Amino acid sequence: MKMPINTVIREKRKEIGLTQEQIAEYLGVSTPAVNKWEKGVTYPDISSLPALARLLKVDLNTLLCFHEGLSEREISHFCKEVMDTIHKNSFESGYTMMIEKVQEYPSCGSLIHTAALLLDGALMMSGMDAAHKERYRSQIISLYERAAKSDDDQIRSEATFMLASKYMGREEYDKAQEMLDLLPERSAMDKRQLQASLWIKQGKLAEAAELLERKMLLIQSNELQSILLSLAEIALKEGKDQDASHLAELSRDAAKLFDLWDYCSFVVPLQVALAQENVRDSISLLKSILAATLTPWEMKKSALYRHIAIKENQKNFGAKMLPALLTEIENDPKYVFLRSNEEFQRLIEEYRLRKKVEESVVSMI
Repeated sequence: MKMPINTVIREKRKEIGLTQEQIAEYLGVSTPAVNKWEKGVTYPDISSLPALARLLKVDLNTLLCFHEGLSEREISHFCKEVMDTIHKNSFESGYTMMIEKVQEYPSCGSLIHTAALLLDGALMMSGMDAAHKERYRSQIISLYERAAKSDDDQIRSEATFMLASKYMGREEYDKAQEMLDLLPERSAMDKRQLQASLWIKQGKLAEAAELLERKMLLIQSNELQSILLSLAEIALKEGKDQDASHLAELSRDAAKLFDLWDYCSFVVPLQVALAQENVRDSISLLKSILAATLTPWEMKKSALYRHIAIKENQKNFGAKMLPALLTEIENDPKYVFLRSNEEFQRLIEEYRLRKKVEESVVSMI
């Protein structure tokens, strides 16, 4: 826990059993001066700092409250505070908290990368329109860029991957390629599989199952959905609508096969229907995808994910993302062809009303 310099001086003085008068005598200053240091009214002269640090038996970093980083536990605890602030107040308030913490620990790669991920996710879920989001995106990308220079290999790789994705989204393709070229190819031997095998032999079955379910099966099944979405996009650009529709069906089947959240079943089919400007299918799929956001994913009922612990902030995830989804549907150009459709308008109004009702119920609890 970081202490301000006045607290460090006071606590360390008492710890080694010295009085303010003795500190003053040893350093050649007045007792009132030392008293003011400990109250935080004034600070020691810079020329006195080395002698003061030696006298208090601390290094200058400790005396000046300089910490390069925070522990993972401290970062996790702070992130929870930020998310609570965002949920209770606004994205802006949580954003300000996080940026101030990064300014306080400008060399903590783990904090910077975590800040980028948290703010990125919170911004996506905020329900802001595109113009307001753009105010924050540059700063978030700046955080990823700083994290990509970390000495920690994992942080550097993860941040570089995110930057490649961000640059692609901004159509900065040369920058995206630069980032991709920095990433290592996936190794032939997967350490996670070996770790799971070792835990099984050691009888650590819950740990092995959680690793296999969360880190491998869940991630890879979602990766498969992402691949199918990209292949469908390629097929549409090539004018091969039949192939795109087939890929959409494969995506739906894969989501059911791997017991994924119902929402996942409709993502690729919806994108294909929108690209084809198929009004009937688009509205039908929108009904399904909006209904899915309000249907919790009971993953523990599946034999594939029963060992995965669900965090408190992951509960009712769909309901939390509903405002952002509605904003996208109302503002994204790919939905323009639906805007004059009365059924589409009623659907959006229905879920806007549901959102208000749910917010009212939550506020009364």
